[in-house]
Amino acid sequence: MLINQTYKNLGLLLLSTLILIALNISLSKTFFRVDLSSDKLHSISDNTKELLRSLDTSNYTLNAEVYLEGNFPAEIEKLKLGLNEKLTEFKAYAGDNFKFNFINLDEDQELSKKWKDELKESGLYNSEIIIKRDNKEEKIEIWPAIKLRMGEQTLPIQLLQPGRFPISQEIINIFNDQIEYNFVKALLKLNQPNQKRISFLKGHGELHELNIEEIKYRLREFYDVDSVYIKQIRNEYFNKAIDLAELKYDSLISNNIDSISIGTHRINIFDKEDQPNKAVKRYIINYFHSTIIKTYKEDENKFSENIHALNAIDLLVVARPRKSFSEGEKFILDQFIMNGGKVIWLLDMMDVNDKALQDSSFTMTKPIEHGLQPFLFKYGARFNTNIICDSKCSPVYRRDKRGLIDNWFFYPIVSLNPINKFMLNVSPIKLRYASTIDVVGENNNTITKLLEPSDNYKVMRNTRVNYLNTYNYDPSNFEPNENVNKPSFGWLIEGIFESNYKNRDLNENFKTLINNPNTNFKSESIETKMVFISDGDLIRNDFILSGENKGRPVLLSSEVSKFGTPDFYLKYGNATFFLNIVDELLGREELIPLRSKMSFPRLIKKDAYDNKYFWQLINILLPIIGVILFAFSYWTIRKRKYRN
Repeated sequence: MLINQTYKNLGLLLLSTLILIALNISLSKTFFRVDLSSDKLHSISDNTKELLRSLDTSNYTLNAEVYLEGNFPAEIEKLKLGLNEKLTEFKAYAGDNFKFNFINLDEDQELSKKWKDELKESGLYNSEIIIKRDNKEEKIEIWPAIKLRMGEQTLPIQLLQPGRFPISQEIINIFNDQIEYNFVKALLKLNQPNQKRISFLKGHGELHELNIEEIKYRLREFYDVDSVYIKQIRNEYFNKAIDLAELKYDSLISNNIDSISIGTHRINIFDKEDQPNKAVKRYIINYFHSTIIKTYKEDENKFSENIHALNAIDLLVVARPRKSFSEGEKFILDQFIMNGGKVIWLLDMMDVNDKALQDSSFTMTKPIEHGLQPFLFKYGARFNTNIICDSKCSPVYRRDKRGLIDNWFFYPIVSLNPINKFMLNVSPIKLRYASTIDVVGENNNTITKLLEPSDNYKVMRNTRVNYLNTYNYDPSNFEPNENVNKPSFGWLIEGIFESNYKNRDLNENFKTLINNPNTNFKSESIETKMVFISDGDLIRNDFILSGENKGRPVLLSSEVSKFGTPDFYLKYGNATFFLNIVDELLGREELIPLRSKMSFPRLIKKDAYDNKYFWQLINILLPIIGVILFAFSYWTIRKRKYRN
């Protein structure tokens, strides 16, 4: 009987061993990872997997030369380990189409300096990590960088900022969070060298170039970015202005005028030898030319629309226009959409001249006459002439320089519930004097809500804006809204749009434009997408208004009124949100889920923080109790088993 039991146990052991061997062999050929985080922060996105599987390496293999190699302390080894794990995961999906190897730049001391100089020339730089132990400070040089190669093409990937700084868990987390994003960015540039073109519309008082400097800089990482005018001064008047400007300059010389005031500067026309100063000639002529053009702009008859102005553009951004659009401009915009062009409309409906509060106790809101409201209605978006006040809002720095108002209800901080992919792990969005937008019409287009107020908001019509009495602006002082469906500040509409000019009676001059053989009029669009947002300042970077830093730009993610205080930190997601919708419109969806993994603060819920001692006890005692219960259960089972 004992012999049979022994054979039985040996058989079970042998069977278990064979099963384990077969399981290990099968799993060694299959890559998988279990990610228990709710938003899959530690797994590469489905879009990245598809991109890696579909690598076009028919002629060349994708190679990654990784320079984070050497004998490092444990803190830096975490960076190296995280990078190696992520690259291994990339290779699991790319297969033989992707190879990577770690290179120690200090392995050959004679060639080390040469290699490092070559990396710097290619756009890759070292970081100097400071590690403190036992009151001693150690400085370690690392090269957190990759050079991606595909045939003759190379692209640098900088994984950590250059410079000198102490290592911390936050830096390690940021490094690991951004590996996939930086890698995919470089891969897309290698696979799609032809950049798509984004143009910001000009000519209607839109945001100044300085106010969109940051967003343009970030867009240029992937796209060709410029500005475009549909309506311009006619060539004959432009050239006439040049001739008149040169005549004015010649008149100064012939009349021996010594100097001229331009702005706050006095410009000397003659040099020390009483000869015309050639260094300032072009500057003075350009000044006269722009002055003459400015007078011409007051006469509509001196303008003409360029039918082909938008032909080579993939995405048009209309950012906070203040002046009306001519019918010709609207027609050109309409046909741009009919031909599949994408547009982001960032529109203010109410004008709030808060600069007037510098010298006055109040200012009145009034509708902006850009004439786009009925135009966009045809495409399914109705911009309303109102302003939303929200109890969840940002501060404002008073124009009269009398400090801060901590809760400026006209500056709502908004998000979306439930979250969509554009707002996933994106910090809340700051808006200024935003209106509501309704979707209208009956069609089969796909409609996605983008932004909405908090639960405590108030709709304002024409109103007086002042700093002294904000009681009427605070939604918490009034009855809550009965409307179950909260209004929206933004919509994405995708599908087929009908032209504004289909079956429409037009005057003879405009019919000539439509019937122009170069126009190729279309009454219905091909499949396309448009975004409608009721805040022209969504992408406007602020400037510091006072102090020694006056005029300095501030990132979109920071609150300008908190500059110089401990509360000045990254808190808004305007830039990330805008980049997400741009990538959606231009077919770069791979980047959207990657941004949601980067540098987003994981905040503890307030109720959990208030009960921190309870949760500390749970974390300490629960494992101990579990071990004790397991031991007691095991002892009880064995006692019963062998009692007989």
